[in-house]
Amino acid sequence: MKKKTLALLLAISCALSATACGAADEEVSASIEEARDEIEEELEEEPEEEELKEEEIEEEEPEAEEEEEAEEEEPASARKPMKPTWAPSELSDDLYDFQVSIDGTVYQFPMWYSEFEALGWEYDGDNTQTLSSNQMTLTEVWKKDGIRAYTRFANLSMNTVPFSESMVAGITLEDNYVKDSGWEILMPGGIQWGVSNTDDIIAAYGDPSDDYDGDLWYKMTYKYDYYREINLYVFKDDDTLKKIEIENLIELEGADNSVDETVPDLVKDYVAPKSLGTDYYAYTAELEGVVYSLPCPVSVMLENGFTIDEADSDSVVAAGGNGWVNLRYNNQTLRTMVENYADYATTVENCFVLTMKSSVNGPEFKLVFPGNIKVGDSEAAVKKAVAGFNCEVSTSDSGYTYYEVSDPDKGVLDRYTITVKDGSVCTLEVKNATEPEY
Repeated sequence: MKKKTLALLLAISCALSATACGAADEEVSASIEEARDEIEEELEEEPEEEELKEEEIEEEEPEAEEEEEAEEEEPASARKPMKPTWAPSELSDDLYDFQVSIDGTVYQFPMWYSEFEALGWEYDGDNTQTLSSNQMTLTEVWKKDGIRAYTRFANLSMNTVPFSESMVAGITLEDNYVKDSGWEILMPGGIQWGVSNTDDIIAAYGDPSDDYDGDLWYKMTYKYDYYREINLYVFKDDDTLKKIEIENLIELEGADNSVDETVPDLVKDYVAPKSLGTDYYAYTAELEGVVYSLPCPVSVMLENGFTIDEADSDSVVAAGGNGWVNLRYNNQTLRTMVENYADYATTVENCFVLTMKSSVNGPEFKLVFPGNIKVGDSEAAVKKAVAGFNCEVSTSDSGYTYYEVSDPDKGVLDRYTITVKDGSVCTLEVKNATEPEY
């Protein structure tokens, strides 16, 4: 869906909000009539062209002129407000264009929050709340003329945005909230709310991708892709369509995908531990002679001699998102997930390393865990080091024993894993994705 300029959008918003704020229809129509009068005045400045058009109408279509004059004499109160110029002028025949016509206006999903609001809807919530990159909400309530509808907000841009700058990814219309509206609601292919039945829908769209036969309604799902589907509910009390769910989660043109290289405060505030210690809840580890606290900034590891394999690493990471980086040191490669805790997209150097690993099968780093545990140490040494900590022990059929140590107050995936084979440590791996607090 192509976007128009912000000035045009604001102009449309103002025109529509006049009605939403309680302005009389006559006043809105009068405003439109004044705009038409200004256009007519401009046309009068070109008399020759106007006279030519009038002559053609008189000679070829004499009755059309009378109809036009009759339309001009139509009372202002009988005219509808002008539709936004960015909205589709006609309802598509393709269901997977994700459109619906509500009270004469075609809605195209997804659309921007501001566009949905410009159609006269008022959000019943706090639109200053934010969404990180690739996040979406579950249910948001909108009201218009006493009617309620539900939507989902989504942010597919690289940066954190407030709800007011997010996408409206779809809409849910339910009979309980729409039945008193008097609106005509149409779907592509001539399917109409409160009129069309199951046979009509199948004739228009074919057999559904999935269906469910409930006690009160028959649900028909037409699925295009993940998070791109339409659910149509035919109620059994009168065998008509009386609930519509549309969801289309694709990125809109104009999303903010800018990258800010400013070093986040969280990176600046990182302080390396003074020693490795023995505390397995501190998530410290010594790698190639340097003690780190996980998660740790990528930039800190670069300062300590690691380099980035740019050919096989992400260069930027979205706000609140994850990426992958290959860190090289002494001909060994540590492939690790990194997290961007900033509310803006930034370079991978400004992100945090979440994992460190060393194994007899590679990569072979000088990695040391609390209690001075290294690859090659005895299982007895491991048992002594983890004693007193939350540790789960399991053994595989192939003879590997896994000691998994984690802080019960942190994430379930944040843990040290010490793998033992034939009584000797063969692999060390630590992961901590919890945002640090300094």
